[in-house]
Amino acid sequence: MAGRRKRSETEKRLVLGRQRLDALFPVGPAKASLPGDYAEALKAIKRRIQKERLQVVLSSNAAMVRLYWDIGRMILDRQKRAGWGAKVIDRLAADLHEAFPDMKGFSPRNLKYMRAFAEAHTDPEVVQQVVAQLPWGHNVRLLESVKDPGGFRAMDPPGFL
Repeated sequence: MAGRRKRSETEKRLVLGRQRLDALFPVGPAKASLPGDYAEALKAIKRRIQKERLQVVLSSNAAMVRLYWDIGRMILDRQKRAGWGAKVIDRLAADLHEAFPDMKGFSPRNLKYMRAFAEAHTDPEVVQQVVAQLPWGHNVRLLESVKDPGGFRAMDPPGFL
């Protein structure tokens, strides 16, 4: 402790965490000392990172839409076979929320959207290749704006199905 001076209150407020006098933090070299093609390489790496980040987002969105479609199919099947009603969907929402408290999207309302989504899109191939490319919110908006589930097929471009 000898050799250390006492800090004023102002100095104490400016310093967060422990300080070590022997700690060294590496600093990148000055830009002037870098190879001439460094800027171009940096640009290419940044483009690649941005591209891959976008791919991750699109892939996870597609996986979520396919999951929601699968859940909707399961609900439809159970309703047809076992006569599930709204109370079962409410209970299912509560149980899923309890099982996955950190996830959103399993409200009774969203489970009903999943059911309507699966009812509107009966072909898994179409869901896999086309519909899953849309974010879930866009699919919900389409469900709300097109009252007739068969109306989706009327909107499909040629070769869609």
